[in-house]
Amino acid sequence: MEVLERIQAWHKAQVERGRDPTLGVRIETLRERPGWSVMIDLAGTQLSGLTLAPYKEGSTDRDWLAYRIKDDRFEGIGDPTKLQALLFAFLDLADRTLAGLGRAPPREKK
Repeated sequence: MEVLERIQAWHKAQVERGRDPTLGVRIETLRERPGWSVMIDLAGTQLSGLTLAPYKEGSTDRDWLAYRIKDDRFEGIGDPTKLQALLFAFLDLADRTLAGLGRAPPREKK
């Protein structure tokens, strides 16, 4: 399944479980330099309360990304080529966490 389809499905499932629909997924461009920002609220989801140490990759102006969980929210930033990588990082984290709870959704094979 395409990464955007997976994000849509995750968000829809959260709302169907009664989560506040005003909480959700925000994808924006960065203001201070070229790149992306991804914020995904975890409050009211099965991922609420999850902790994750900050992760960083790459160190040049053209190749970098970083993400963490802070204040019950997944926060990721990356260079202009890293939007998909940030979304996959969140989805992988969600899948691994839910698998540990015995509730992982089946993955579609390509």
